[in-house]
Amino acid sequence: MDTILTFKNVNAGYGRVRILNDLSFEVKKGEVYGVIGPNGCGKTTMFNALIGLIIPTHGEIIYDGKNVTKMKANDRCRLGIGRTYQVPRPFEGMSVFENCLVAAVHGAGHSEKEGRRVALEALKLTELYDKREVRAGELTLLDRKRLEIARALGTEPKLLLLDEVAAGLTEAEVKDVMKMVATLKDAGYSIIWIEHVIETMVKSTDTLMCMAQGSNLVVGEPLEVMNSKLVEEVYLGGVEDDE
Repeated sequence: MDTILTFKNVNAGYGRVRILNDLSFEVKKGEVYGVIGPNGCGKTTMFNALIGLIIPTHGEIIYDGKNVTKMKANDRCRLGIGRTYQVPRPFEGMSVFENCLVAAVHGAGHSEKEGRRVALEALKLTELYDKREVRAGELTLLDRKRLEIARALGTEPKLLLLDEVAAGLTEAEVKDVMKMVATLKDAGYSIIWIEHVIETMVKSTDTLMCMAQGSNLVVGEPLEVMNSKLVEEVYLGGVEDDE
């Protein structure tokens, strides 16, 4: 299986505060790569470095064979890196479809005609097609999470970054999210998924990485990682705020 993403000894942070410390890992094309770790370990910073919101001070980020370490965020988006955010913030006065259309036109750079096609396909994948005319502000939390993913899909990513999309959901809703992620994997997307809901990481990922203090602590088969003594000590005992 080919590699779609490589972090190689990446250091990054905010101002003089370094959060990522020689972080290295690889994501294969077509896999769901889970990321766990205590609050404060650098998971969000890793996403911010990957999409170009912050620039590493050391190391390389190779995406789909291209060195994107210094590349601007909008250029990375056009290359096929799409991201969701933990707290969905749709354009509440616009319809579900219009939210996705904005992503397809302004994120992916499509014409309105092509953008409509891309947006509708994203809504079908996320089971929001029947609600495409509903105002985003009227959606339930689960559907707002679906829309957050659909908007990311509207940018036509090859690599989709999911940031705690199961947070705040009921047990039944979490299973709906897991089903949706499986659908996206089957559709050919490569996925990095940060999550604290352990069931999702054990049952829905192909590879699992536990981060600690900005580094790769343990990586491997999900159950083996979760049963690691190191993970038990570091992850279950973490109490700091996330960066």
